[in-house]
Parts: sequence; C-alpha cells; structure tokens
Amino acid sequence: MRTLYLARHGEASGSLTDVGRSQALLLGERLASLPVTEVFHSPVKRAAETAALVCTALKDVPVSVSPLVGDYLPYAPSANELAPEFASVALAHVADYSTQQHEVGPGLADRALAEFTAPVPRSDLIITHSQIVGWFVRAALGAPASRWLGINAANAALTIIQYRRGWPATLVTFNDQSHLPPSLRWSGFPPERRDVW
Repeated sequence: MRTLYLARHGEASGSLTDVGRSQALLLGERLASLPVTEVFHSPVKRAAETAALVCTALKDVPVSVSPLVGDYLPYAPSANELAPEFASVALAHVADYSTQQHEVGPGLADRALAEFTAPVPRSDLIITHSQIVGWFVRAALGAPASRWLGINAANAALTIIQYRRGWPATLVTFNDQSHLPPSLRWSGFPPERRDVW
C-alpha cells in the first residue's frame, strides 16, 4: 500500500510569514511519528521553506525537489464543463495563471499522478500548492478533471490518500488542521469558506 501525505505550504507572502513558519513546524511535529519514506516539495520558495522546517522533525528522511508538484495549472476547463454560476469565477481564477503554466501544467499533472499514486510500499510527503492538492483529491475520487477547481487546501493542512493494488484510492482525510491551534488554522482558505468554521 502507498500512503501519500499532501500538505500545502505554510502561509506566505513570497517567503513564509511568521504564521507560516509556525504552521510548518507544527506540521513537522504532527508527521514526526509517521513512517515517511521521502519528502518531495515544489521548487517554489514558500514550499521549499516549509519542507525545510517540516524536516527538522523528520530525522534522516530524504528530501527531493520535484517540478511535478510545483505551482502550475493542472487542467484548464472550458465553460461548458462548469456550472454556469461557478464558471465566471473559476475561469477568472484559471486566467490568473501564466501562459507557461497553461502550457506545461497538464503534462506535469498527468506525470505527477503516474509518479506518486502507483501502489508501491511507500509513505511519501508532498509539500505543494492548493491546486495540486485539489488535483490529487479529485483524481482519488474519480471526479472529472475540471473538479480540482473549488477544492481548496488551507495552509499546512494535511490530506492523506492511500493507494492499494486492485482497490480504488482511499481519501483518508482532507484539510486536517488538528495539529494547528485555532489561531493558525484556515489561512490561505477563501474567506467565504472560512465562515462555516
């Protein structure tokens, strides 16, 4: 069985903020007792900084930079793939990505799934970005490619997915922030979603 631990980087404004550093350290403490095989992180500074802080609690675990879990657009849907009420907001969000992110993103997204979801006996931690967490979650649930939109990951929240040969992927937990005190939860999450918490 393969276990994939996915976490969005800590709160950042270019580099991690003080809140983001605290979130990363607490995420590391949460993961310290788990059998992590390897840590992979996005090349983007905020993810690399998060990985460095998380890894202070993970002794002798190899760390690798991977563009497969970088900051890119995994899939650009057309308007007819989206609910009419949601389409204008979603397409405006997609338009915020650079031309390069549009060009390379789908290929990277497909390669990321192939690389990290094969049912081999590993437990990997991926420190990435909200849209990549959403991409893995929607794939685990067998949802259409466009469904990554609207799946939001909070900063330093933990998502766990397990892969077993012959079984559907199992979403164990999504956006778990129990390792964070209330004052550090829900950053990076859309304000309209925070109101329900």
